[in-house]
Amino acid sequence: MTTEEIKARLEYLRGEIAAERISQDEIVELQGLADHIDPGDTVLLEWAGVPEFDGPPHVGHWSRLGGTWYCDTCDSPYCDLA
Repeated sequence: MTTEEIKARLEYLRGEIAAERISQDEIVELQGLADHIDPGDTVLLEWAGVPEFDGPPHVGHWSRLGGTWYCDTCDSPYCDLA
């Protein structure tokens, strides 16, 4: 497929998602086109099954001092990824 054909197909699949009639086969196709989806296109990325966070896994611990869960990776008590 050419770049233009891929863009057109992604837009077609976006329309199917919006109309709530995307098929399982089309979702599989979208997953195959994931490398061609714009990194800011959260709708297509979500439907393609691309993880939101592509960094190191977040690791946390229970802080006895603060009495809350604390993320060691981002050094924050507010992280919900750990």
